[in-house]
Amino acid sequence: MKNTSKTSQKSTFPQPIVRAFPDGCTVIRVPMPAVHSTTVLVLVNTGSRYEDLAQAGISHMLEHMVFKGTKTYPTSMALSSTLDAVGAQYNAFTSKEYTGYYVKTESARMSLAIDVLSQMLTAPLLKADDLEREKGVIIEEMNMYKDTPSRHIGDVFEGVLYKGSSLEGDVIGTKKTVRGISASDLSSYMERWYGASNLIVVVAGDDRVVDSASLEDELHQIFSVRKGAPASELKAMRTEDFNASSLSSKVFLLKEKKTDQAHFMMGVRGVSHTDPRHIPLNMLSVLFGDTMSSRLFNEVREKRGLCYYVNSLMDTYHDTGVFGAGAGVDPTRAVEAVEVVRDELFYLLDRVGSRKVTEDELDRAKQWYHGVKVLSLEDSKSQANYYGMKYLLEGQVKTVEEVFAEIDAVTVQDMIDALASILKRDQLTCAMIGSFDAKTQLGLEKIVHAE
Repeated sequence: MKNTSKTSQKSTFPQPIVRAFPDGCTVIRVPMPAVHSTTVLVLVNTGSRYEDLAQAGISHMLEHMVFKGTKTYPTSMALSSTLDAVGAQYNAFTSKEYTGYYVKTESARMSLAIDVLSQMLTAPLLKADDLEREKGVIIEEMNMYKDTPSRHIGDVFEGVLYKGSSLEGDVIGTKKTVRGISASDLSSYMERWYGASNLIVVVAGDDRVVDSASLEDELHQIFSVRKGAPASELKAMRTEDFNASSLSSKVFLLKEKKTDQAHFMMGVRGVSHTDPRHIPLNMLSVLFGDTMSSRLFNEVREKRGLCYYVNSLMDTYHDTGVFGAGAGVDPTRAVEAVEVVRDELFYLLDRVGSRKVTEDELDRAKQWYHGVKVLSLEDSKSQANYYGMKYLLEGQVKTVEEVFAEIDAVTVQDMIDALASILKRDQLTCAMIGSFDAKTQLGLEKIVHAE
């Protein structure tokens, strides 16, 4: 198959080269001049939202288990010591919609990175005794998250916001489902979801080794040994199952826990990865709460001293998303904090008056985005992740220049219109972790549900 790439003589950014093979496997190369590292990243187009509820957490469990040994590297120590011996950086991650595995090494060790990753994803041992030990590890990971309210509040909030859909559950599963997963369950899951048609293999870094078309065929041959379930079957499972009208709205949930801070998130359901509104909403999120000069930081922390951290929320999925804010606050001032955040959220819709979004705010948000994006793409790992995720989530690879052009085209009206289409007072959801008396709880509910 002919290679396709988007190139520009004026470009100062690495340009991706994408090749989609007939069996569905996609290989992306990102040659980077004057870089001496390479990152090999494999993305699997599956996550917790596609699991059988009785096996909730199996995607995350499998991510752990492939590190426990393979045919070539029979133990976790053999595998990790091989990579540690060359100073490699390696890890994996699981989300509700995708799973990823990567190894970053000096470019001379790229073949080793490919070998280890391919062994993990095509020939893991998945031994029952390793699995039983790892269940204890994952349950302790679960305990750690729940003992960290600033981390756990995100899971609690999404559980409320998306209640009744495949996005409701935690990626890690529950203690009951984790304990019930067997080695054969893992093998079956891998056979179904880890086939060639469901993989994206990305190699980014040193152009002396990455800028070779033969590398594409090599990677395809190595990672496509498993056929997997038919692509049409997997695609059907990823079609939109999110029915907003069937979900609860206007909800306040308090999760009781003795803490010195009250952690909360507040927002509404948003838009998908591919919805054009996600671009102006992204810019609105920046000026709302992504920086130390943002509206939220100034109003909630600087003017009132209500918190240490406060930030906006902007995330997308295949069929929905979220827009809102979160903070960790003094429990005795929780009512005030939630009220201020709620008001700041709706002030974004003002079209006249002192609280309306200005051209100057938007311009600063655009310049911030440019700067942060450039700084975030300076190494091979970030380049691999950027282009791989673009392709996985949006079905195409947009260059940095193309994304900048989309951002620069956003207007203040675009942002207000996009937010107005999703921000409704009767659909505002809030979740909080803390412990309060009945009067405070009532006060919080009244603020969230005020018409």
